[in-house]
Amino acid sequence: MVLLQSLLPPSTLGILVLVMFVFLGVFVFFVKRNSAKDATTKTEPAKVITTVEDYVAMHGEPDTVFVLDATRSNDIDAVILAYEHEIVVEGQPVEREKVTNVTFYNAQNPYMDKEFRMAISATDPERPSVEVPVGNDAQYAEEIVTQLAEFLHC
Repeated sequence: MVLLQSLLPPSTLGILVLVMFVFLGVFVFFVKRNSAKDATTKTEPAKVITTVEDYVAMHGEPDTVFVLDATRSNDIDAVILAYEHEIVVEGQPVEREKVTNVTFYNAQNPYMDKEFRMAISATDPERPSVEVPVGNDAQYAEEIVTQLAEFLHC
């Protein structure tokens, strides 16, 4: 350092030190950015299941399928897949033994037409109840609820 002070004026020495720090900062930035890129490319994102086909491909054929909305019968949130030990509502499994009640109600409000919703009550603390739309027909909602209740024996 003493040698550099004798060869260079103080202002040039300061600029040289500043350039070294900037170079070091840029080097660290690019090294961290490249390592972050490598980490993100190595892990694959989890596949979001949105269709009945995807769920069945991963978990097998269900025993029964309850169609809540016939116009969207391949969407996972428009059907209830019933397996031996669980039912799948909106893509989430609910253990069959934990279901305590299945009913429907009219969720109509003054701004929309009739809409019926199915309410599934369970003893699961993480998901104590599930409500799904069933459509605009009270008779159809009642039939679906009756069929699901018979399947679950509740």
